[in-house]
Parts: sequence; C-alpha cells; structure tokens
Amino acid sequence: MEYNSREAILEVLGKRVQHQRINEGLEPEDVAEMTGLTAPTIRNIENGSETLLSNFIAVCLAINMHPRDVMDIELIIKPFIELSEPRKEKTRLTKRINDFIKDNYFEEERTAKDVVNEMTVNYKAKTTTSAVSVILNRKVVEGNLKTKKKGKVKVYRNK
Repeated sequence: MEYNSREAILEVLGKRVQHQRINEGLEPEDVAEMTGLTAPTIRNIENGSETLLSNFIAVCLAINMHPRDVMDIELIIKPFIELSEPRKEKTRLTKRINDFIKDNYFEEERTAKDVVNEMTVNYKAKTTTSAVSVILNRKVVEGNLKTKKKGKVKVYRNK
C-alpha cells in the first residue's frame, strides 16, 4: 500500500516501532529509560503523533531497529502541498537573477527597473520592480551584490 498523508505515514511508522518494541520484549517505560524520553512520548510515537527526529532515532536504537528499516514503506512521491504559482515564479525569478550575476550582468550598475526590462527582453517575463528589488536586496545580504543610492534610486553591482 502507498501512503500519501502525514497522518497515514506516521501511523504506519508508529505501528512498526510498537511491533518491534513488543518483539524485543520491552515496555514503553523500558524504552523511556533507555532514551531519556517519557513513556507517554513513546506511546505517542507508537500512536502516530508528531515527534522530533532525534526522538524517533533514539527510540529506534533502543528497540534495536535501524531507522531506515522503520521508514522503508511505499510512498507516493509528491509533496503534501503543491508549490503555488506565485512561489514558482519567485523561484524562477531568483534563478534568472542568479544567472545574471554569474554572467556579469551587474558588472555595470543596474537598477531593479533595468533588471525587469532585461527579464522582459530575455525571458518574456512579466514581473515588477518590487519583486526584483526583494531578490536583489537578498543577494546584497548574501554578499553576491553591493548596492548604493543614486539620488532616490538604488543601484546594484557585482562585489
């Protein structure tokens, strides 16, 4: 069976942990002592509740089972929530600006409006100066570009 919801996946993993614990002849209190967690936390994991990855690993080790063996289940490989169109567009925009940086487009001082115009010419992209400015300012913080003011307008240039 393939699983595609968080709840179903956690329930299956929890049952595997519980089954292994029982096979090892351990009580939740035993596992709690061996992990430094509480018995209710162990029961919650076994019942499919959310848990920290470190707690999950500690429980797996205590019950003598490798975490990969617990996690070896059939999954539908797709995100629980699809990426929204606005987020996809921001990702495309960021990649294109990264390409401009790599191709030395910012060897000369450029404004956000210059970048928007270049996007329109090269990619037929429809974007705004504010969307571009957000990404360019992030590139300044990351150390990929530097900026200064020319009058009221920010200009960007390679470092």
